[in-house]
Amino acid sequence: MNRALTLLKDRRVRAALVIVIVGATLAIFGYYLATHPDIVPLILSIHPAALALMALAYIGTIVANAVVLGASLRMIGKQVSFGENLSLTGYSSVVNFFGPLQSGPGFRAAYLKARHGLGIGKFFYATAVFYGFFALINTFIIVIAMIVRAPNNLAPLLAIGFALAIVASLLLVYRLVPRARRIMQAVRFSDPNLWFIALGAFSLSLCTAAAYYVEILHVDTSVNFVQTIVYAAAANLALFVSLTPGAIGFRESFLLLTQQLHGIPSDVVLAASIIDRAFYVVFLLAMFLLLLAFGVRTKLDASKRT
Repeated sequence: MNRALTLLKDRRVRAALVIVIVGATLAIFGYYLATHPDIVPLILSIHPAALALMALAYIGTIVANAVVLGASLRMIGKQVSFGENLSLTGYSSVVNFFGPLQSGPGFRAAYLKARHGLGIGKFFYATAVFYGFFALINTFIIVIAMIVRAPNNLAPLLAIGFALAIVASLLLVYRLVPRARRIMQAVRFSDPNLWFIALGAFSLSLCTAAAYYVEILHVDTSVNFVQTIVYAAAANLALFVSLTPGAIGFRESFLLLTQQLHGIPSDVVLAASIIDRAFYVVFLLAMFLLLLAFGVRTKLDASKRT
């Protein structure tokens, strides 16, 4: 186990794993397209109104992330304008997807340190608080889905068991992980910015679910929004264990493993995932061109040098 963890810390090993996982995922997508020739016309037949709703939902994720970033910075004593947060969030989203090993947070940390003198430790603290809320919200959704799916006589025991497991996990992390303990001790629940971060994390989850819902409905109109919320929660949790851009491979695996919870068929999962990947790449490229047109990259680069 220790040897495996050591290997994962090696950048060359991680880069090789990324190539293998992305390659395998693309091969699976390719096989699916080859064996389901009707999927290509289905993808190309997406109604412009559906594309507009998908774009609106993903714009919502950018805005939610910008709100989280602004509240996170205020929580640690840095005041940054919403426009700058929005620009930084948009550009770092592009970097995060197309850059190596999800490098968006690293770009934000480097920019904020150069432009606003924000220490890496403080940035880590603010980011950890957001990730804590994001993980808690999506884990809660998965747990509720598991309880609902469980037999009636087991549901109460399952609920109590999960509650005890969460409390025990928090206590264990508090005692064994010094950095996590410092973060927990530093959290001030009276700070309104903390709840803005929580609201942003919830909004991010909701906007992501909305985008997925439009994509899934195009493939299978029998799927309801509650199923999609569980589906989105599983997809969001995949981000925490992913090495690949956009959690390619990891997200699809999580969605297939949790199929009994969201109840969406495997072929619908794969078809909707192909639609989402294709649309999101176009969305990011369009956003990148828009940022370039407004000179955002130049302004960010210039401010990092000042």
